[in-house]
Amino acid sequence: MEKISQDKLWAIYETLPSELKDSIFSEDTADAIWNICKLHDVDKTSIVAKLVGRVLMGLLPPEMFMETLEDEMSLSEDIAKKIGMEIEHFIFNPIKNKLDTLYEKEGTPKEDVTKREPESPEKADTYRELV
Repeated sequence: MEKISQDKLWAIYETLPSELKDSIFSEDTADAIWNICKLHDVDKTSIVAKLVGRVLMGLLPPEMFMETLEDEMSLSEDIAKKIGMEIEHFIFNPIKNKLDTLYEKEGTPKEDVTKREPESPEKADTYRELV
């Protein structure tokens, strides 16, 4: 994982919505991370907290959290999946709308199928005749 300076992190933090700012320094977030790590016998809660913070700041897409957790901490896929699912449930889901908005703004928009233009046929329609 790339190292980011504290100045850059603070600059990113200042641009976040208040719900995400609150979640980053929330006692509930810290307690959830600590309890989940304790439940799964993971000693390096600081690494888990760092990765959660990266997600909350828009630096690590939530979809990449489990994979990154597995790689950074050398965890088994099963343990990383369990931790990731619990982090998602207790930390990411309550602020899902804000995270979705943040990651859409960061350049990974979800496709809205209701706003798509209908595809035009590639060849001429021989069924229809000019009137």
